[in-house]
Amino acid sequence: MKKRLLSGLSALTLAALLAACAPEAPAPTETTPPPETTPARTEDQTAGYSFQVLPVTEESIRTLYGWEGYEVRALTPYEGDFLVEYGYANDPNFSLLDWVFCATGRRVQLTAMDQFEAYEIIAAGQVRCTTTGQSAVVPWKGLPETYTVRVLGDQDGVIDSNWTETETTHETAWLDPAEPLYLGYWDGDGPAASDRWEQLYDARIDADGLSFSFIPNGDSLERFQSFFPAATTTPSLETSYDPDTRRFTLRLYNTSLESGTTGSALNGDLAAMGYPENLYPCSFPAGSLGRDSHFLTDVTIQEEGEDVVVSAVLTERAYRFTVETSNLGYDNIPSFRIIFREQNPDMDGRD
Repeated sequence: MKKRLLSGLSALTLAALLAACAPEAPAPTETTPPPETTPARTEDQTAGYSFQVLPVTEESIRTLYGWEGYEVRALTPYEGDFLVEYGYANDPNFSLLDWVFCATGRRVQLTAMDQFEAYEIIAAGQVRCTTTGQSAVVPWKGLPETYTVRVLGDQDGVIDSNWTETETTHETAWLDPAEPLYLGYWDGDGPAASDRWEQLYDARIDADGLSFSFIPNGDSLERFQSFFPAATTTPSLETSYDPDTRRFTLRLYNTSLESGTTGSALNGDLAAMGYPENLYPCSFPAGSLGRDSHFLTDVTIQEEGEDVVVSAVLTERAYRFTVETSNLGYDNIPSFRIIFREQNPDMDGRD
């Protein structure tokens, strides 16, 4: 059961989500270490202190990061350097990763604040990370992520001062449909209800899965306005699977198949924002979504209480799936796709 979040949380959530891809630099912390041991700052190192005594040691790493207000949670040595996991003492669930070149004192922030399931060193200055998908900034649970980040340049610095310090390569998160998935508002302990309400705009069967798009719910001004704070997003969703029947179920929270009335004043608001005219009343028919596909059969859609539920029987070909999100119409029509794929020996291993 989802818990209710405070009103207005959607605005904070979505504003931060738009910035989720931006690198997160460690914030300067006001500290007053003893004058005779304070490392000197360089002109171009504004994110924190620098190492004055070389080569860098484990003790000096713990000391310097402590001065900046962080606790060091793990130090992994590699070919004379260190991978540093660190974070705030009052937020033990989320960490950052740095690479420290011990010979020169160069340190490079590899990741933003994240909740790591695992990470491993691939090569010097190159780390592969797996995260839970939970945001460190706002109460939102996204897809788990796997990505590889590598330091550009060497222990002395980047090749060009205008280049970024790292390069990141993301892998597609392919999930087992038999395992439940929740994406959406999150309170730290589990799914949380939101104050955002949505109207299903379109749903269809694709060659490789399903696609959905959404517009504001038109049943009231309050529900209509709940769609727009900061940015729009798809509804929270949850999947389940019955292995006996191979039935895959998708629940879209706070979503309607029908909303709005004829002559609604909200039609003028929609038109002013670039939507088609006279969208309300908007209705999407319950029942079958159409013919079977490569991965799905017997696909149906219906309302259950305040939610929309989509149900389908998976064919034997539906081995893994992922979720891709997007937005149409200048951020006014959020959408997502569920994409299935067959088993691939090159990706999944050979029996």
